[in-house]
Amino acid sequence: MYEKIAQTIDVLVAFRKGQVEPMTFKWDGHYYQVKKVNLVHSERRGREKVVIFSVSDEANAYRLAFSTETLGWELEEMATL
Repeated sequence: MYEKIAQTIDVLVAFRKGQVEPMTFKWDGHYYQVKKVNLVHSERRGREKVVIFSVSDEANAYRLAFSTETLGWELEEMATL
């Protein structure tokens, strides 16, 4: 079951083959290593385009949102695997 988080985070990304790939993110003073990018898609929120990354580490799954307008990241949801 997913838990809503909706908090701003810092994300370290890599650019591979013309694509952005989240590697690590900092949330609530802790660093989380992304082990797998499960899904990437974009959606419109009004005029803003948001790129959604569904990622996981060894214990949890996360939904990270990148705003192309503000260039900010948000942890939207988390689920225990």
